[in-house]
Amino acid sequence: MTNSKAFRPEHWLSTRIVTHPQELRRIYRLRYSVYCEERAFLPTADYPEGLERDDYDSRARCFAAFDRDDEVAGSVRLVLDAAGAGFPFQRHCPLFENASLPPSHSAGEVSRLVLNQRCRTPPGGGDTGTVILTVYREMYQYSLQQGVDYWYAAMERPLVRMLSRIGVEFERIGPSVDYHGPVAPYLLELSALQRRLAQVNPTLLHWLDSTL
Repeated sequence: MTNSKAFRPEHWLSTRIVTHPQELRRIYRLRYSVYCEERAFLPTADYPEGLERDDYDSRARCFAAFDRDDEVAGSVRLVLDAAGAGFPFQRHCPLFENASLPPSHSAGEVSRLVLNQRCRTPPGGGDTGTVILTVYREMYQYSLQQGVDYWYAAMERPLVRMLSRIGVEFERIGPSVDYHGPVAPYLLELSALQRRLAQVNPTLLHWLDSTL
């Protein structure tokens, strides 16, 4: 069981849905730094402005955590379906033959999770996992309010293991592929997440459901 202290990152982080163009540029700049420069998943030449963005950003909600100096500590986006246009993972990830998918209007794809390793963490304030949980919490509450009942995600195994350790169990729905690194497609039903956390990690469930 995870100590409840681990779920009080609001002492040094604030979170919000990012909609202002200037703030979004800060997110895209961080994504460029991580995906193009640090990890070389994407070619820098494709982004001459130093901003990593794509067509999916126009129909995504961006969630970000900021430290006490208002530096972006991390962000994630939730891509929503637009008139049956589909999700990013569907262009890159094959599925198992028996995979059962929910209606697209009730789902969103979690993608472009990015962390600012230069962000100063105060003593005892948190770590990488804290930042991830904080932006996921903002996205979770938005999803419940907007009727998004399922999350897709193309994830690497370390992130899957980290989430699993605290009771967040995604269902794998396809084989591994090379898609900005070795990933596999996963699906999470939020009502199933709530039921599981009520059994194995009620502290986390309470924190996820509490007022931001």
